[in-house]
Amino acid sequence: MSNIVLILVIVAMLIGAAGTILPVLPGIPFIFIAALFYGWYEGFTAITSGYLIILGIITALSMLFSYLSTVWGTRHFGASKWGSVGAILGLFFGLILLPPLGIIIGPLLGAFIGEYFTQKNSDQAIRASAGALIGLFSGIVVNLLIAVGMIISFIIKVF
Repeated sequence: MSNIVLILVIVAMLIGAAGTILPVLPGIPFIFIAALFYGWYEGFTAITSGYLIILGIITALSMLFSYLSTVWGTRHFGASKWGSVGAILGLFFGLILLPPLGIIIGPLLGAFIGEYFTQKNSDQAIRASAGALIGLFSGIVVNLLIAVGMIISFIIKVF
C-alpha cells in the first residue's frame, strides 16, 4: 500500500511541475501539498517538519517570484509604474477570463494598455508588453526549475 501512495504522490508532484507551464494545472503549491500529505501519511519520519518548512518557504517565494518576474520584465523594458500594474492586472484577469491563453494575452494587453494610456506612445507600450512577456516566461522557467528541484529533493528524502 505504501508503494502505491508514494507513486501517487510522485505523479501528483509531476502534475504540479506541469502546472508551472500550464496554468490550468496546479503548480508548485500542489507539489508542497503532495509532500505534506506524504509526510503525514508516513508519520513525518522521512519527510520531517523541518523539511516541510523549507519546502513551504520555497513555495511562497516561488509564488511571489511568479508575479514579480512579470513586473521586473516590464520595468526592464522601460515601462512606467502603470505599465507594470497593467501587466499584473492583465495576468490576473487573463487567467480568470481566458484560461489558458490568458496567461499570455493578459499581461501583454495589460502592459500595453497601462503604458499607452499614461505615455501615449505605442512604441513604448509595445516594448512594455514585450518586457511583460519575457518576464512572465522567465518566471515560468525559474518555477519549473524549482519544481524539479523540489521533486528530486523529495525523492532523495524518501529513498
